[in-house]
Amino acid sequence: MSSACHSFFAVLLKILIIRLSSLGDIILSSPLIHELRKKYPDARIDFVVKKEYVSIVQQFPWLTTIYALDTTKGVEGIIKIRDELKKKRYDHILDLHNNFRSIKLRNGLGGKIHIINKRSFKRWLIVKTKINLLKNEPDIIGRYFEAADDLGVADSGAGVTFGREFPRSRIKKAAICPGAKHWNKRWLPEYYVEVAKDLISKGYHLDFFGSAEENEYVSTIALQLPQDKVKNLCGKISLAELPQKIADCSLAITNDSGLMHVAAAVGIPTIAIFGPTVRELGFMPRNKNVQVAENNNLDCRPCTTIGLDYCPKGHFKCMREIVPKIVATKIS
Repeated sequence: MSSACHSFFAVLLKILIIRLSSLGDIILSSPLIHELRKKYPDARIDFVVKKEYVSIVQQFPWLTTIYALDTTKGVEGIIKIRDELKKKRYDHILDLHNNFRSIKLRNGLGGKIHIINKRSFKRWLIVKTKINLLKNEPDIIGRYFEAADDLGVADSGAGVTFGREFPRSRIKKAAICPGAKHWNKRWLPEYYVEVAKDLISKGYHLDFFGSAEENEYVSTIALQLPQDKVKNLCGKISLAELPQKIADCSLAITNDSGLMHVAAAVGIPTIAIFGPTVRELGFMPRNKNVQVAENNNLDCRPCTTIGLDYCPKGHFKCMREIVPKIVATKIS
């Protein structure tokens, strides 16, 4: 195909990406969007996401239009936005979510529909029986690229990105992210206190990050530290401000959470603590700036795909045995 013909095709091409939530899953779509934009520089590439995550998708410089889905309006909200999307006459719809809402959204839009293969059965199998058929399967980023295979974009192995460099603070700061939606994905609070004290002794100021709902929990950690050395930002900054605030830090310590993916994407050295979840589930960061701390000496991992509010075995060794010294040795 001549370059002129290719350019003409690209101008006409219209691609819709559907990934409604959550923070980490959305950020994991960034390598695919970046490659789509590189291959089709003049194409229309739109994105549908829940309205509460619009400001994080706005960080991606490769999109044409972002559509916000208001899930509080139920099916009526889905139908309203679907009617708006129909007018665009998309050539390709990439459903990277494949749940009730995304199925309802994509049906009737026309164009070719591409759906993520979540490996749901294999994920269930490894959790329930520990039979691991995921060893040679792609991670979540790779599964997103699979869905877009017909569009001719290849997974280069790149990690998550916001597509730009962030200004850095001159203050020696560490981002501490103790929260996670589910209890058993949280490293022990007393371990966070111990590592935080060690960081302060090394001259760090500490910024604590999390949602407004996590503020009370995070405060139990932050209040055990010298108050002139810590700042609790839980619920005090917007999602739009979050990447730059984390980029202001020279180090991040996180659980397996959305904030881990933010830290990975802004490029700061990050220590990610994985307890009940494992690499094969697909969420471990690819980025070279991220080191993972995990306990590989247990036969009960993984006990969940997304997290639980209890330890099924009662001992919580997956987190308890990752002692602060293990994390401290990863801090350069």
